[in-house]
Parts: sequence; structure tokens; C-alpha cells
Amino acid sequence: MRAKVHGEATKVVRFTSGLQYLRCMQHWIRWMCVIVTCSGSVWASAQVRAGEWTLATFNVRYDNPSDPLKWTERRDEVAQIVGFYDIVGLQEALPHQVQDVADRLPWMSHVGQGRDADGGGEACPLFYNQDKWELLHHETLWLSSDWKTPGAVGWSADLPRIVTVAWFHQVETGRRVRVYNTHWSHVSEEAREGSARLIASLDAIHEADATAVLGDFNEEAGAPGRRALADAGFVDTYDEVRARCRKTFPSYTTFTPEGSSGGPKIDAIYVKGLKTEWTCVDEIIKKDVFISDHLPVHAVVSWASVRE
Repeated sequence: MRAKVHGEATKVVRFTSGLQYLRCMQHWIRWMCVIVTCSGSVWASAQVRAGEWTLATFNVRYDNPSDPLKWTERRDEVAQIVGFYDIVGLQEALPHQVQDVADRLPWMSHVGQGRDADGGGEACPLFYNQDKWELLHHETLWLSSDWKTPGAVGWSADLPRIVTVAWFHQVETGRRVRVYNTHWSHVSEEAREGSARLIASLDAIHEADATAVLGDFNEEAGAPGRRALADAGFVDTYDEVRARCRKTFPSYTTFTPEGSSGGPKIDAIYVKGLKTEWTCVDEIIKKDVFISDHLPVHAVVSWASVRE
């Protein structure tokens, strides 16, 4: 199958095993954009140097039987993307989708629960490489003024929205990072801004060497919620122009590749206390469509010498 990949693609390699692919890719030369064909999927990713590590955010699209590519047809490719990075936030993941990804990634662990009062429904799980990161603490909070009440609906949102929070210890360096993974309201600007202010206030009262906010924000940069994150000192990795893989890229595309280049960028990675070395999206096509209606966004980062 032919697929279009933007960027500087230089090599094609075929693997018979997704696990073999993921392990082998760790050793390739940094900054080489690699096109990998595996069961009909194609994507490009940057490599990392010593002292660098990776973050990613990916709205995997809830399991909707009416989609052009069924979950059972795309779950392998979704898992392969998740397994390539150190810490990954997923959005819209139903319990069986979380389990499907976990079953395919034995070197990764995950935390998080669904947004419903009983812990079911769509979740924002955080997956992490357990060989490199030690989990110190985690919790799920509801994006509302009553954030510890399961199922709480905040401000003028129409349904519960959550943020999964986890503290990680990097085995190699001993440094700690706090990571938020969230999915904001699609109907309420007030709720999105309230969500940003809640996350910023939580960050202000907790110590860590660095913080990252991953998510589907359902608004573009410059909107009130994302401005509130910027006002709190968070930097969108996309704004580091020198580190961007190309001049512009979208994150919400629908499943259709044609015409997707002008789509909105509502998924992002915000950091504080980290330096962005590279950022891009992974464009994976199977059966002529993307494997989700959002593209996974990734960033290669390094620790800042002093938290700013």
C-alpha cells in the first residue's frame, strides 16, 4: 500500500513482529525520520540522544462500530505507537481499549480510570515504560470545582471530564516529573478555562523537577483555556519552532488523510522545566485511512538545568 508521509523520510524497513520493531527502533540514529511498514501501516518518528526522553499524547477515538476502521483493525498500530515512547497520555479510551493496548506492551504499565462515577466510561490513561520510570503516585480528578467527586460535571460542560495525574521517578537520573493527561469539554469555553486553572493551581502547590500536560484540549492555541496554561508558565512544545519537524502540522484530521493538512491543532504537549528538542505527529495509514480521527503528537525532551 502506498501512503504519503510528510517530512524527511529516508528508509523503509519491513518487520514481521511489532515487538521486534519497537525494540529495534530504540537503537537507530537520532533525527532520522523512518518510514516503517508493518501490517500496512506507515509512520515517521524522531530518535533520541543520551539525556533525552519522550512524551506523546494520542486521542485514540472511542470504539465506534460505525467508524471506517474498526477498533479491532487498528488496535495493533495504536499499541505500536504507544510502545515507542516513554510516557504517553491517551484520551477517549474505553476499558477494553486500555486493556487491548496494555496486553500488547508488556514492558509498559498504565494508570487511570474512566470518567463515570463508577470508574467506567472513557478514560485518560497514562502509559509509561516501567524499565525507565518508577511510579510514585497517581490519581484521577474530575474537572470541576468539586474535583475529587467521581462523576462531577464542571462549570457548563455537558458531561464529566477528567485529568489523570501521575508522579514519576526517572530511574537513570533520579529526577521526578509530574504528568497530567486530560480531555477537555468540547462544548464549553468556560469549562475549558476552568480546567486549565485547576491544573495550574494543582501544579503550583506540588514540587517536581518538571511538569508535563498532555491532552486533547478541544480548542486551538490562543483560546482562553490554553492561554491560562501559558500564563501559568507552561510552554507548548509546538511553539518551539526550531524543534518542529516541519512548518505546521494539524492534530485533528478525521479518519480521512485527503485534505487533512489544514486541520486544527487541538492536541498538544505542554511542559515546564523541560527543553523541547523535537516535536511532530505520527501519520499512520491503514486501509487508506488514519488509525484515529486524531494524530498522535510526540515530543523529545531533556531536563532543564533549573526549573523556570
